[in-house]
Amino acid sequence: MKKTPLKYSVAEATDLIKKSLTDKGFTLFNDIDHQANAKSVDLEMPASRVIIFGNPVAGTKLMQKDISASLDLPIRLAVVDDNNQTLLIHQITEDFEANYLLKNHPILDKVEALFSTLSTELNE
Repeated sequence: MKKTPLKYSVAEATDLIKKSLTDKGFTLFNDIDHQANAKSVDLEMPASRVIIFGNPVAGTKLMQKDISASLDLPIRLAVVDDNNQTLLIHQITEDFEANYLLKNHPILDKVEALFSTLSTELNE
């Protein structure tokens, strides 16, 4: 797992990430607002959002190699407030390789490059 500090608030970073993913042709499946869900049951927690997105071609290629990878697909990333610091949190190639039969899968390099690009975009 990788945690990258961001210069935007959770809400701002989430909006920028969703726009970037859409512009890059990814399908956005969901944006889960954990803070709002906690508030709905009278609990408090810092801002925390999970964006679920993917590309059917890439995801299918990973699942063709190991159907168990369907547990972690579509891809998720979290944008959270951790002690007043916004963080982008996501799995890394080693996580997928450790959990699934995806050693040296070329799609994982593309996923890693995407997360690197998002981190750069959000810190320019």
